[in-house]
Amino acid sequence: MRLIRATLRLISLIVITAVCCAFFLAGRFFLQSKPQALSWRNSIFRAWAQAVIRLLNIHVNTLGPVPSASFLLVSNHLSYIDVIVLASQVDCAFIAKREVESWTLIGRLATWFDTIFINRARKRDVVFAMNEMHRLIDAGLGVVLFAEGTSTPGRQVLPFKSGTLELAARRGVPVHYASISYTTSLEESSADNSVCWWGDMTFPDHFFRLLQLPGFSVTLTFGREPIVDHDRHVLASKLWSAVSAQFIPVVAAHG
Repeated sequence: MRLIRATLRLISLIVITAVCCAFFLAGRFFLQSKPQALSWRNSIFRAWAQAVIRLLNIHVNTLGPVPSASFLLVSNHLSYIDVIVLASQVDCAFIAKREVESWTLIGRLATWFDTIFINRARKRDVVFAMNEMHRLIDAGLGVVLFAEGTSTPGRQVLPFKSGTLELAARRGVPVHYASISYTTSLEESSADNSVCWWGDMTFPDHFFRLLQLPGFSVTLTFGREPIVDHDRHVLASKLWSAVSAQFIPVVAAHG
């Protein structure tokens, strides 16, 4: 039963993605004005994310005020599912590690939807990412930054890296924040192993196992007020404290 569920979901996911991409490309070809193109892009991306949410039977519990574009939002990072959950709630683009760009299909799709790719070890990449981030914000998009720099099993929030916050600090940009946590039923493997993607887990194996889950829950909590500071290190520390204060550890949330 689990293998049948996973196979049918995988086929459905491919069909949903193909249809959404076809509509997206058609809109990009026919829509000439930037506001119309941005609105179309946002509609398609959100529709795709919400369709995937329904397909995987993810129960989303959203708390706190949802920010409206344009914005910069910082969140903890547990899984590639974070992208789907956030995209289903807000109009946004993401900052992702550089290697994702080389993933044959996923990299192309991410590029179409304005993902900013970065190698944090390269200063040139960090500078480029900061400039692209503010270009998208100025264009009317929200940008989501996973400031831990990697995904985790969700036992705690790792310290936030401050490099990509430098321009936000320098310009005094208010930075929104959110926390994400997952829960599976007692009959299933705990979410830290079945939903969170971390360590040496390979994507194909993890994703096919995730497709086998009957469903799972996510709590997405947005902070009440954005945070401003002109020192990037202080800004990163304040954001980390705020996210940590409302974060629900994944292991403790099981059941």
